[in-house]
Amino acid sequence: MRILWYGHAAFLIETEGRRIILDPYTSADAGSYAPIAEPADLVVASHENARYHSGLSEIVPPFESLMATAFPPEGVEALGLRFEAIPVFETPEKLPGDEVTILHFRAEGLHVAFLGDLGHALSPDELARLGRPDILLFPAGGPPTIDFPLIPPLVEALAPRLILPMHYLTPKINLKLQPVKRFLDTLPDWPVDRPGSSSITVDADRLGPRRIVVLDSAR
Repeated sequence: MRILWYGHAAFLIETEGRRIILDPYTSADAGSYAPIAEPADLVVASHENARYHSGLSEIVPPFESLMATAFPPEGVEALGLRFEAIPVFETPEKLPGDEVTILHFRAEGLHVAFLGDLGHALSPDELARLGRPDILLFPAGGPPTIDFPLIPPLVEALAPRLILPMHYLTPKINLKLQPVKRFLDTLPDWPVDRPGSSSITVDADRLGPRRIVVLDSAR
């Protein structure tokens, strides 16, 4: 499995011959990230927000698209994979209008979880539904997504083997977020790799000990 970080919360996951894009931004509205402008077999958005998370206009058609907030409890099958969504909220207050989702799926013997715009601790029921992912795509910039004191207990509960930070302050985003260092400081016992590239290839048989990999944005 190859995972590429375009920037902000947008990823390309290449698995079993498929190209899956998660939470694409719209470049003109999100800051100075360049357009994704690539083909996809499937685009999955964690919630409706064309500016930062569900921007389809710059992806090269044709492609299938899914909106996770509309998933039934059992999930949705696409391209031979089952995508499941856990309804959560962007803010701790859990107010109407703050609804987002956690996305997760399995491929190549790997369980991948994308936390999207999660903004609060998870309940025991939500933790049980998510299970223990191998790969965790984590919003690392603090409020309006999950605040820093809540990060260590969430990571401990989920026990991933690989964390890829996203949704944090870079020179290219126009949101008031914190830099990735604030996230790394909350997990001082986790080894950190900076490969100097925008992608990582993951093999279930050679995933190795736990680590955080900080990717460069591809856009």
